[in-house]
Amino acid sequence: MNLLKTKKALILAAATLVHLQSHGACEQLATINVKSFGAIGDGKADDTNAFIKAIEASAENGLQIFVPPGKYRITKGLTLTKQTLTGPHINAWGADDVSMPTIISSVKDAPTFRLKKGSCLHGLNIVYDWQDGEPSPMPPIVEIGGIGCRVSEVRIQNAWDGILADGKSNVGRVSIERCFIVDCHNIGVRITGTWDVSWVSKVEVWSPASKAFPVSGIGFQFGKNDVLLVSDCFAYRASVGYQLLDEIPGCEVKGGTWGTFSNCVSDFCSTGFEVKGTHTISIVGGSHWSHFGGLAVRSGNSQLRLSGVEIAANAAPALTIEGGDLITLSSCQIRRVQQGRDFPAVRITGGKSALITGCVIASSTRAFEIQPGLKDVVLSDNVVREDLESQ
Repeated sequence: MNLLKTKKALILAAATLVHLQSHGACEQLATINVKSFGAIGDGKADDTNAFIKAIEASAENGLQIFVPPGKYRITKGLTLTKQTLTGPHINAWGADDVSMPTIISSVKDAPTFRLKKGSCLHGLNIVYDWQDGEPSPMPPIVEIGGIGCRVSEVRIQNAWDGILADGKSNVGRVSIERCFIVDCHNIGVRITGTWDVSWVSKVEVWSPASKAFPVSGIGFQFGKNDVLLVSDCFAYRASVGYQLLDEIPGCEVKGGTWGTFSNCVSDFCSTGFEVKGTHTISIVGGSHWSHFGGLAVRSGNSQLRLSGVEIAANAAPALTIEGGDLITLSSCQIRRVQQGRDFPAVRITGGKSALITGCVIASSTRAFEIQPGLKDVVLSDNVVREDLESQ
């Protein structure tokens, strides 16, 4: 009993009191500081054991784990269950100039952070160290494996995969917000397995230096999700900016997404937005500029509603419909105007029903290419500009 009391006393002594000024009053928040458990934070020492001890102490006392400014090397995967690992409460946006505490990960056999139910990762800069090796498939930086998890104001750099649901657990009510994923090599964000409303907001996947990402990388990938709300996200230089699948390789969970995409943007991708399988989604606002397709409905019986979206492509149709149950576009701008390319702005070769109305469609060749014999294709009240090369 005395040993137990001594252990608890040491843990409480290690807790750091952080004072937050709020509305003129001083709010006191007790946290567990990783440096109190031996973390050095100089970018050279292995701080893994200090983080493990801090996480164990948090599990016993229910306190948040605080990571002060510094650079911390982690060599083993860390798991949080109903716990929060956080840097300073307020940070600068995680762009090129980083003021957040930095986690340098060289974990190879597990996710750097695995979030189980009710866990949160906040205010950290996580950089993967390939140790002079070439990037290759390995577990993600952050893996979500439980309901009610949150990742916010986190910057992830040089990862194979950034933030992924594990593909087998219910990860409902997950929230990923205000994150910057730079030079990802495979998948920036993957969410599948939500049985409750979930959010992805203000997340940027920006990979200007990766060799693999423009060839096979995916900015945002979604599988089986109920009431998925995606807003104000950006994908740059991916093979596919946004992808919906009802069967994701390696995932046990199967099924489509029901949700909305608002003011999302893809740029300099091969395909901006790709749909395979059966999903029910609304896309409102935003733009998708690409090389080989702004929006492509490849297969399945999806229902898609697009309004006020800009869709553009260079070396392929801006809009391709090869499948789907009901595809409707209104008040959209659809452009395929690069010279010397013999592609229409819109190509429809399959699917059950398509309605394009009140849109502006511009092409250096022809606006539409529709396979003969297709029924239930309605084009009405559009402004069409064709053969722009001769104008």
